[in-house]
Amino acid sequence: MDEGERTIEIERLLKEHSEARMRKDRLLVEMEDFVARIHEIRAAFGNPFFYSHPESADESIANYSGFSSHDVMFPTAVGLRRVNRELRRISEQLRGLGVSVQ
Repeated sequence: MDEGERTIEIERLLKEHSEARMRKDRLLVEMEDFVARIHEIRAAFGNPFFYSHPESADESIANYSGFSSHDVMFPTAVGLRRVNRELRRISEQLRGLGVSVQ
């Protein structure tokens, strides 16, 4: 790879990295919103856990709903996982070209 091709590849990868970083930031905001609304989500979709000796009635098996409330956040969690893998891949490629990114 000559210097011109290297420069073009670095610019392309830096652009990809920036776009992936923005997607990650949006997904993190979305996840923070889910965390802030966890009680509302559980009220709407059910309780994904129960205790044998619950301290309150909403922690009993009678309110257990399986993982339906997890389904609300699952796409965001998968998206975060995917974008983190993408960022690692791009960072490794950039390191191979002698460029370090955060």
